[in-house]
Amino acid sequence: MMESSTRTLLCGDLFTQGGPGTTPLTESDILEPSEAFRGAMDYYSHSPDTGAILERLATERPTTLACMHGSAWRGDGAALLRALAARLAADRRRRTKEAEALAA
Repeated sequence: MMESSTRTLLCGDLFTQGGPGTTPLTESDILEPSEAFRGAMDYYSHSPDTGAILERLATERPTTLACMHGSAWRGDGAALLRALAARLAADRRRRTKEAEALAA
């Protein structure tokens, strides 16, 4: 969901960060903490359409990402969404290779 007048994307669990979340709004990196959290819990759906969905969100050009868990983030939201899509695509490729190796 996008609030268009402030360019705020209500992004739920896309950039979940663990910890106390004492900083309400940050311009610091949230992708790496989010990826560390996702790596430990792996709560994403891993849909083949994830990249396209994230690209659609990126085209909205959000400047604030309101995260459900952790700090909200301010900056180039389109770039951060595309960086997340790239990380998820790389993870998907890795998982596919691992599955193929197990099947061989």
